[in-house]
Amino acid sequence: MYSKAVVLLFDGARYDVFKNLLRKGSLPNIERHLTSNGSFLKGYSSLSTTTGPAHIPFVYGIYPGTANVPGIRWFEKGAAKKGVVTNSGLRSYVGPSSFSMSSDIEKSYMPIYGHFSKSANVFSALDRGCSKIDSNRLQKSLCYMFAHYTGRWEIVDDVAARSVKKYLSQGYDFVFAVFPAIDEITHLYYPKYEKVLKQYRRLDDVVGELFDEGYLDEALVFIVSDHGLSKTHTHIPLVKIAKEVGHSPIYYPRILRRDYNLAIMESGNSMAFVYFLDPVGKRPALYDEFSAIEKNQRFIDRIISQEGIDFVAYRVATNGCKFALCVENRFGKAKLEYGEGGEGGEVRLKIEGANPLEFCNEGAKICQRMSLDLTKDTNYADSIVQLRQLFSSDRTGDIVVFAKEGFDLRKKHEWPEHKSSHGSLLRSHMEVPICTNAPLKSKVCRTVDVFPTILHLLDKKVPTNIDGTVIC
Repeated sequence: MYSKAVVLLFDGARYDVFKNLLRKGSLPNIERHLTSNGSFLKGYSSLSTTTGPAHIPFVYGIYPGTANVPGIRWFEKGAAKKGVVTNSGLRSYVGPSSFSMSSDIEKSYMPIYGHFSKSANVFSALDRGCSKIDSNRLQKSLCYMFAHYTGRWEIVDDVAARSVKKYLSQGYDFVFAVFPAIDEITHLYYPKYEKVLKQYRRLDDVVGELFDEGYLDEALVFIVSDHGLSKTHTHIPLVKIAKEVGHSPIYYPRILRRDYNLAIMESGNSMAFVYFLDPVGKRPALYDEFSAIEKNQRFIDRIISQEGIDFVAYRVATNGCKFALCVENRFGKAKLEYGEGGEGGEVRLKIEGANPLEFCNEGAKICQRMSLDLTKDTNYADSIVQLRQLFSSDRTGDIVVFAKEGFDLRKKHEWPEHKSSHGSLLRSHMEVPICTNAPLKSKVCRTVDVFPTILHLLDKKVPTNIDGTVIC
């Protein structure tokens, strides 16, 4: 039925905004060519909900934590060395350094490009392929630099659209294309700003051209998003708080120092990893270990007491289970004890006070695979699975800090200033639109499920070492 596949990633598109535009008839081409006879699903993204890591589910079929690329910035305690230039064990995928992301993912995971004979990537940093792949690193770098300094991100989307047409006209059987403008314009304004909505409509025109001009004949088409955003009115200075309690932190772009004892790495600015070098400097630390240092505990207490902090999460002793973590805020604490069996395994919940994650099932065993139903009506959908996959990476912080809606965690060194942010478990960040011209029965899915579904619909073998499952 399908001779090729095309994935158009509308970076930063929110589910509720997309759905409302569809309902109002403002996306007529997407409705005519995809949702009317195909499918429109509510998708759930993966932590961290930020450009780059949240693309991994589409390209590899695994979570960012599984890929060991948990955030757009991270610090690897075991690999870090203090020197005149502190760069080992550090990563930021902002700018040209984003292209190191592919090399940071273990080679045992085959990207989707490797399942096709002639694959093309447009504007994604994840361009490692196991077969022939055309990428455009130089073009991306030049276009993104131009848009960053001029604010004219619509032009980058136009370039992406021309590239998609070029590759399809040359007979490529798989194209993965990123359209960054919705995300970047939303950062400058807010999710429902008219200029942002105009870009949704502009991309609808692109979809109409691709179909009407015959580029998508016999193509399986998915329109997806990696994350949403929420409007930001207050920036919480995590770095300043760390200094006030006596820490000497490194953080981007201030990484050229030798005397640090703490690392702060933000992702999307609404989530941040914090790494304590004392008392455990070579591996991720448990709460009982890092909280034994007085100024570490003071820092945690200061964070939790901030008005704009939603909660913090950290690893704790297992006490007989396979893995355990706690989520804590001013009003309560939830301990999640994960059993054997990966995502198909069970979780036991223990609550003190109010559950920061909002769902209630204390004492009962929760099946991770079915936990989306339990959490989807909370403000932190899929929290059980997403926290587990995030902390499966050794590069995830000793604590992870989540900001409330309206707040983020980076006050300085962000130009232009972010008026909207993402990265966290918030519904507005996690819920994303998934459209396809394939008729599917499901109404919801995780973004990690798109990868195996594409392979299944094109009668290709689905790998067994991935996190996603085929959407029925």
